[in-house]
Amino acid sequence: MKMPDILQGEARTRFLQGIAFGAVGAITIGFFWGGWVTGGTAKTMTATAETNGRMSVLVPICVAQFTAAEGAVAKFKAAGSYSRDNLISEYVKTVAATSMDHSFARACAVGVEAELSKTATKS
Repeated sequence: MKMPDILQGEARTRFLQGIAFGAVGAITIGFFWGGWVTGGTAKTMTATAETNGRMSVLVPICVAQFTAAEGAVAKFKAAGSYSRDNLISEYVKTVAATSMDHSFARACAVGVEAELSKTATKS
């Protein structure tokens, strides 16, 4: 059985080099311009999107719970900006079965500040 000319001698070397350079080029272009990511990066992106989605739903509930608590708004206004996260954590322990952590408390504090500024401009 005769081998095709492309798989013999110098032509075979060039053919295999072309395949190798094409594969490396496709991978390079895919990762740098095509938006390809590794498995670890994909997991990180998924976790971030999940957290952001959860926060967008839970922060308004947290703000409502905090502003409904007795005396919470007065303490919030009196507290310094660095201690407002801790103040919110004291009043709101959980929101919809999600325990309060630092990033959630910070997002809730920003929401409370926005809510108070809206009510201040209305009155």
